[in-house]
Amino acid sequence: MSPKDTVVKVNPSMLILNEKKQEIYQNKPTNYDEIKENIEEQGIITPLLVNKNTNVIIDGNVRLLIAMELGLKEVPVIYKELVEKEMDIKSVSSNQQRRKSYSEILKEIEFFEHHYKIKKGQRTDLDPELKKIKEKRDAALKGISRTTKEKVKAIASLAEGLYGKDSEAYKGIFNSLDKDKTTLNGLYQHLFDLTQRKQNAKVIPLKYEVIKENTKIYNHSSEDMHEIEDGSIDAIITSPPYYKMKEYGNGENEIGQEGEIEEYLLSLSKIFKECYRVLRDDGSLFVNLNDCVLGGRYQAIPHYFVLQMLEQGWILNDELLWIKNNPTYTRGKRSVRSHEPIFHFVKSSDFYYNDAWIKDLTDKEDKISYGINKSSPKVKSGLDFREGVLTTNVSNTSDLRTKCKEEEGFYLTHSATFPIDVPAICGFLTTQEGGTILDPFSGTSTVGLFARSNNRKYIGYDLNPEFIKASEVRIGGHLLYLPTNTLISWIQLHSLKEKSETGIISEFQVLKSYLRPVPSKGRISFSDFTKTYNRCFQIAQKISYE
Repeated sequence: MSPKDTVVKVNPSMLILNEKKQEIYQNKPTNYDEIKENIEEQGIITPLLVNKNTNVIIDGNVRLLIAMELGLKEVPVIYKELVEKEMDIKSVSSNQQRRKSYSEILKEIEFFEHHYKIKKGQRTDLDPELKKIKEKRDAALKGISRTTKEKVKAIASLAEGLYGKDSEAYKGIFNSLDKDKTTLNGLYQHLFDLTQRKQNAKVIPLKYEVIKENTKIYNHSSEDMHEIEDGSIDAIITSPPYYKMKEYGNGENEIGQEGEIEEYLLSLSKIFKECYRVLRDDGSLFVNLNDCVLGGRYQAIPHYFVLQMLEQGWILNDELLWIKNNPTYTRGKRSVRSHEPIFHFVKSSDFYYNDAWIKDLTDKEDKISYGINKSSPKVKSGLDFREGVLTTNVSNTSDLRTKCKEEEGFYLTHSATFPIDVPAICGFLTTQEGGTILDPFSGTSTVGLFARSNNRKYIGYDLNPEFIKASEVRIGGHLLYLPTNTLISWIQLHSLKEKSETGIISEFQVLKSYLRPVPSKGRISFSDFTKTYNRCFQIAQKISYE
């Protein structure tokens, strides 16, 4: 308000609500009751801004609504003379301090981008007039971060492409955002995946399976594993979809999207009943299952699951704790959720178990050790499970995504993959070479990658043909894959130190230094470590086939 502005008292009935504002913004913002309470106690402190020519509100729609609700006889007003063409832009620009829903943010963006038009491809940095227009638009939208603007626009574009702008589904997308039923990033990723799946359908058949001598991945529910004989599987290693965490594009009956937790547990029960049938009496079942937060509370799903498994006849032999080095930060008043359980079930106490394989991973020379008993050489990595803890990074599927795109022409939408260290521990412990490993929730077949890389047979089940196609790309493209410590051991066992011309010696030392319990100064980043591992792996792979 400038010193020249004159505040006058006006009867609210003389003023007209701004229709443009009503079109863009909800009549009642999220803090409406709070504003009303303040006005009731203190009156209207900030005058309403009104167009003198029309009596239409420029700024103050909410205050006028509250004044009429409270039956106020007069409100403070400042009159401004605005011509019609200035009215909309002035009134919307004045609303930058308001708490806005995502629907309002989108409408506001669309309004200003229409008002300050800049054609696609025009260089605002080369045209002074365009630059001024852009600066005005940016100033008008200064209350919204650039990241939020871009993400909201992207969500709107994806939703329109999938459902149409006038559809109920489109409206539901922003309704879910406005009511905090989903996050901005989470919704964007979901819609992006749906869009990609729509494109993938042009490349991948509705039904796709991999049927080879030692690798079979079936495209149907593992509720019925009729292809597998009773008691023929050595180990089952799996991670079912977590409840209400992610949709995988498998339709209405997708596990994890049930209406109630009881329904979800019942769905799992049917599958693990089949698992019990196909598993050998001396076999093992490993299940990675995490909890979820609903209504601000953890649901204790893993605990209910274990009780259900015990009732089904399974024996709970062990529980490993998977610690993630790069966890997703938890929202709300709770600690970071950086761990997940891996339950080890068996059918009898007489099950196959062999931890001798880990002895080959011990670096006797450098005495790599950690934990309580430091006199006994141990390996510091995800593969040291003997204290019930395995530590890894969450798996990165970027390489697989690239292969799927470049080799097969489709976008991989699956992202919830655990690292190969998980099935490596379970597989080495409870299976022998030539044995058969099953994953009833195969996904992109991390378990299959371990099995086929270590002379095991593999059977998988998945409802999504896209994931099965990606599994084929993944398994078919790896003749050899070993976890880091296994690779180091393999290098030592094959006396590759003598092959100095290969360049593996320096790479080998880098890998070992990364695994030391007390990092030396200048330790390489995880990114550089990954690159080094890949180079070392490629060399080892080449040598192994010479």
